[in-house]
Amino acid sequence: MKILRIKLKQAQASYTREETVDNHTTYPLPPFSTIIGALHNICGYTSYHPMDISVQGKYGSMQKEYYTNLGLLNNREEDRNLLVYLKNPQLLSKGFIQIGEGLKSQGNSFINRKTVRIDNEEYYTKYVDLMRRKKELDEENKDVIKPKIKELKDKEKKLKSEQKKYDKNSEEYEKLKNEINDIKNKCKFIDSDFKNKYKKEYDDLQKHFKTLVKKPSMQEVLYDIELVIHVKTDDETSNDILENIQNFVSLGRSEDFIELIEAKETEVFEADDDVNLKDDYKIYAKLSEISRDGNYGNFIFTDGNNKKEAKGTVYYISKDYVIEDNRRIFNRIACLYSSNLGIDEDSNGVVDNDGYIVSFN
Repeated sequence: MKILRIKLKQAQASYTREETVDNHTTYPLPPFSTIIGALHNICGYTSYHPMDISVQGKYGSMQKEYYTNLGLLNNREEDRNLLVYLKNPQLLSKGFIQIGEGLKSQGNSFINRKTVRIDNEEYYTKYVDLMRRKKELDEENKDVIKPKIKELKDKEKKLKSEQKKYDKNSEEYEKLKNEINDIKNKCKFIDSDFKNKYKKEYDDLQKHFKTLVKKPSMQEVLYDIELVIHVKTDDETSNDILENIQNFVSLGRSEDFIELIEAKETEVFEADDDVNLKDDYKIYAKLSEISRDGNYGNFIFTDGNNKKEAKGTVYYISKDYVIEDNRRIFNRIACLYSSNLGIDEDSNGVVDNDGYIVSFN
């Protein structure tokens, strides 16, 4: 069977685990979904091309890097954190103007300029004017719009009560019906007109002003990484990957650049002898294919030249996903991450031309 083999190195990388938030831990090897996403990206694919992935490798060291995480709150807070102006409120980007910062953890006031530091007077003035306009609109709604609508609703209620005195086919009933409809239309117009005014003069403008939160976060980062990736897919996709391999510049985060060592076709076949992992590499081996608890599989535990059980770590590695209710539901594969794995000559385990064990997932 012909497949692709990609060898690469990375000076550093972080393959962030999805379930971590402030303490961003990393997988020891890139998940299948990360590799598949990178290959789709270099080919310019906008739809999924099925492929199976095998990945093995090693890293020299791991360190924790601390950085400042910036987050925009859904609700603006008037008394704490950073007040910013977004040039485009539809986009999450660094394109914001810092207006000011609360100097205490709480109890500050941007509107009243209480214990705050103002960094941009122009946009601070715009913010204060907008908040004052909101107050004026709220008062107008309370003192003018709602009483006017209530007055019309009360009149409508009286007309409906009067309407009950007449036969539905009478002229009086029809006249009252028209008056009631006129009142309903007036109420809708007054309400809609004020909502449009409120949207134009406040709501659309206030979306630019957000609360920005800074907090310390930690990211695990791997260093001196070597990876051997095998890809099994159809011939057309294989050709696309090889033709666009020069576009493969990073794996993991966008700043995790790669040094491409090789990308070529190779073949895999069942091993006719016992084979262990090469170069002190570790691999994601499908857990269902591991020999354990008396069940014989494609892979065996090894310890040096001895065939005996050794330890590994089970990870549920994401591969592909389906979209349900606008959410990505990932297909996760149970894998054993270990360097103490090999193939027995009597198993169905496969290797490539250069003796690399392959575990497609």
